[in-house]
Amino acid sequence: MVFTLHRYVLRDLLRHFTVATVVLSVVLGLGVMLRPLRDFSMDPVKVPMLIVYTLPITLTMVLPVAALLAATLVYGRLAADNEINACRASGISLGSLVYPAAAFALLVGMATLLLAFHAIPSVTGRFEKLIRTDAQAIIFRNIERNGNLGGLFGDLRVHADRADAAARRLDGVALLWLHRGQVEWAVTAERVLVDFEGAAAENQILLHLTNAHRVDETQSLSLGAQTLAIPLPSLWRDRVKFKKLGELKAIQRNPGLFGPVAQQVEEIRRQVLVERFFQWCDQRLAGGEELVLPSGSAVLRLKARGCQMQVPGRQDAQVRAERNRTGRLLPPEAGPLELELRSTGSPAPSPRLYRAEEGYFTVVGQTERTTAVLTLENLRWRYADETADHGLLRSDVARVPPPTPLVEQAQALAWNDLDGTASLEQATGLAHPSPYLRRLGENLLAEGQELATGIVLELHARLAFGVSCVVLVLLGAALGIVCRSSHLLAAFGVSFIPAALCLISIFTGKHIAEQSRAGVLGGIVFLWAGIALLAAANAAVYRRLLRQ
Repeated sequence: MVFTLHRYVLRDLLRHFTVATVVLSVVLGLGVMLRPLRDFSMDPVKVPMLIVYTLPITLTMVLPVAALLAATLVYGRLAADNEINACRASGISLGSLVYPAAAFALLVGMATLLLAFHAIPSVTGRFEKLIRTDAQAIIFRNIERNGNLGGLFGDLRVHADRADAAARRLDGVALLWLHRGQVEWAVTAERVLVDFEGAAAENQILLHLTNAHRVDETQSLSLGAQTLAIPLPSLWRDRVKFKKLGELKAIQRNPGLFGPVAQQVEEIRRQVLVERFFQWCDQRLAGGEELVLPSGSAVLRLKARGCQMQVPGRQDAQVRAERNRTGRLLPPEAGPLELELRSTGSPAPSPRLYRAEEGYFTVVGQTERTTAVLTLENLRWRYADETADHGLLRSDVARVPPPTPLVEQAQALAWNDLDGTASLEQATGLAHPSPYLRRLGENLLAEGQELATGIVLELHARLAFGVSCVVLVLLGAALGIVCRSSHLLAAFGVSFIPAALCLISIFTGKHIAEQSRAGVLGGIVFLWAGIALLAAANAAVYRRLLRQ
């Protein structure tokens, strides 16, 4: 008889729980989908797939509330119909009547933990893949509607006059690469063919540019036909919330595996290469050596007193604190800068000789494709077999790559070198790192600390959602018995307060820990405080019921 009663109560719990879960999931799921539909202009036909892929995310918040509502409703109806009194008169204890609620609570708690630790990270990957498969439609829909892609590709801005989706072509294209809100380089092209079928199509798209021109910090350069690879946008990939447990543990051991941290490490690599190149130039020039560097099919031989990293004509403190990729060449004490540019081709033309009052290197490009542009001002030049000089106010004389060892050393920098265990000077090999580089190092350490805090909080939050299911269901059953109401609205009103308290406690605890400078302990305590309070309320209510 008791087993039949338990099966009857459990079946009723599951039935009400299923209905509540479906209703709440649909309502919250539509809210979760608003961002991809708004920011990515997803195809409305794919909305059902979006609902499926976002369902585990909404279920994590829905399951505790739905379970609480079901328990309150079912046990409230049992109490209102005097079925609990009848059972107790038949010798069935209240504790035995609560067994189905306890079993139901454990099932919902385990389901919540399974969703948080496995289902959500797995489905997030499929969601990202769905966006990638719709990348072509996303790009052309945004171009047709707005004439640009906005911030869809992070720091890359894409503008086009016309878009032809059938031919996968963009006309009148301008590509702008931003750094901290400032344009670092720009490329214009008469026509661009967008390729979604390359070998790395899951991670990037290829832009085949026709009649392209590039403008960077130093010059305008005609590129002709050029291919540019652009990484596809990511909505959730670089968020701790959507990482599997194994990935979180790996990131804890090496934060450099996390996307945002890896981007900051790459920015430090680029700046370290710039500053090490200037330091390398200064050490050789100050030692009385000539600086010998390859420049395409020529060799550059430079004589100067040194090389100081600075922007010519701008030496105020604010400029020195910002990113600087320019190194000023110091003229010798006895005269101007002297430069020889000798071709290595055959037959070798006469070398060109330069004399200039001012000169500087400007480093452009990424770590693996870095170029130092040598610019001279107020210069005179001639071929070695000539006697008459030619005068110019300013000229970009040569583009030279930094020495390979410097590039390799910069590329070898990793999180373990920059995690604060060694000084910045030791990690980078720089005698005097710039204020900008120091700020990058400080930001990286802050990002690493924030990441470590986020991982700890995410693990606690996932566990808290699972435990809260057990506490809420048992409390819902007790409140249903106390309030003795089978009405849906009454049950919802009774269950809303503890559910809201639990969710607010978890989210507020995470926020407190993320904003706290003293540590995460206070936030974690607050995160679990709501569950602890509900557990204490459970004990008080059940003690009262058992005494009756």
